Amino acid sequence: MIFSANFNLKSTAFQVFFIFPCYTGGKWKKKEGLPMYPTHHFRQDFHYLSLRSSLLEEISLLYGLPLGQAKGQAGRICRCRRMVRELLAACRQQPDQPVYPYLLGVLLERVGQWPLTSRPRWAYDQAEGYYDRARQLQQRQPPGTYDRQHYLRPSVALLRLSLRRRQEERFYDWWDRCGGLRRFHRDVQALFQVRWLIVKEDYERAAFTLRNLHGLAGRHSAFSAAQARILSDIVTAACQGPGAILKGTYGPYVRQALWDALFPARPRQMTDSVL
Repeated sequence: MIFSANFNLKSTAFQVFFIFPCYTGGKWKKKEGLPMYPTHHFRQDFHYLSLRSSLLEEISLLYGLPLGQAKGQAGRICRCRRMVRELLAACRQQPDQPVYPYLLGVLLERVGQWPLTSRPRWAYDQAEGYYDRARQLQQRQPPGTYDRQHYLRPSVALLRLSLRRRQEERFYDWWDRCGGLRRFHRDVQALFQVRWLIVKEDYERAAFTLRNLHGLAGRHSAFSAAQARILSDIVTAACQGPGAILKGTYGPYVRQALWDALFPARPRQMTDSVL
């Protein structure tokens, strides 16, 4: 049962790992010398499935969010159906391009995150398989045909998915299989170190790590300055509680989501005093 209790897609394409080549139906385009990339229309579809807030995405990853009753679930399910059909229709050419299994991994991770299925574990299992396939294809790319951040996306996605599922042993297994510090460098290590410390509610060590990044968070880093600020705000709110002064500017709904994630037993009316 996929995307909802009443939606049944009996496609073997969801049970095995396919590689998705160029789709010529108007959804994909080629940049000279680069892999195939989705058009603006398709990027909009992924944006529609996102939480549209970097802080909400981080809260969902670290604490989980009760998204099952969110408005627009029916629309998301219909859009996922269409995106699946379009991605499967991409099986025509260029079977060596990693972008297609990577995008399917992103889509299936979203399906499990909302969730848009009665079987989120299944969606996450499938996402892991597609990410791994994309990682293997990425490793076959000739040197000089990719930048580091693009090259690392499938591997970083595997780490993120293991964190989302709270599978710490699986996380370290993927870390080793993907190359560890030989591949990721210190910025990725620091990002996930802070995230795991937050998941374990070891906020003091997380704050110490964030204070000692020594330039690891930056524009060309896997650990962006915006991510560092968001994680710092989460740690600050967790440590200081009411009256905490945060670096970022967030809307009322996002502030409430952060408050509810950190202090679920506290009264909702205290939100404004916290942030």
